[in-house]
Amino acid sequence: MSNQVGTTKHRTIHAVMFDLGDTLFSPLPASHVGKNLYDIAIQTPLETTPADLIALFRSTRAILEREFSKFDFYLHRNFIEKVISCLFNSLGFRLPKKLAQSFCDAQQHAVTEHLQPRSDCFETLTRLRSLGFKLAIVSNIDNEWLDPLRKKWSLDDFVDACVSSEDAKSCKPDSAIFLRACSLCEVAPISTVFVGDSQTNDFFGSRNVGMHPIWFDKTQSGDESAATPTVTSLAEVIGTLEQMQH
Repeated sequence: MSNQVGTTKHRTIHAVMFDLGDTLFSPLPASHVGKNLYDIAIQTPLETTPADLIALFRSTRAILEREFSKFDFYLHRNFIEKVISCLFNSLGFRLPKKLAQSFCDAQQHAVTEHLQPRSDCFETLTRLRSLGFKLAIVSNIDNEWLDPLRKKWSLDDFVDACVSSEDAKSCKPDSAIFLRACSLCEVAPISTVFVGDSQTNDFFGSRNVGMHPIWFDKTQSGDESAATPTVTSLAEVIGTLEQMQH
């Protein structure tokens, strides 16, 4: 094994874990989100555009993500349903539950069909495994969202564990989902790095259980004040691990 990141005997990090959406995988293209939102909007009396709906969806989701981070566990479907309902409430329209559920179905389908791994995703995972690291994916999505992606992209061939919030009955930043992943990989949190794009769910959540977080700066904002170390591509994780262990 290469000495690039230290030998198994001498290094302190033995596992690397990743968030899935917006970290290992690129964000769902806005065009799909906009279409799903607009397909719902045209069934209401509201007059709006896909671009306006996307902006409002993103801001509403960010607000609710902070609120939901206070809960130990929730279903991702229920979270998305809450986002779409609050979005239309802010426009002065109470969205029928049937339409909210229809949007969730459309989003789940879009994720399965159109979510794509980042260009350096599998190369990085393969390289990390060749260096002897245990690997895991830890995601705040339900099995109905995660399982099709696992099958489509053969994710289990690249990682030692793939943990959904539904299986763990815990959602990041709650500690239980991180500890479940550690148990499955048979590693201690102190010997684990966690890579994710959410400062609340991934950075602070993993740090609270003793892991070593790496913030994936997907927008390449260069703002390292809230989370350090930082990477802007998955390939950079290997070099960052080397720096962390010297």
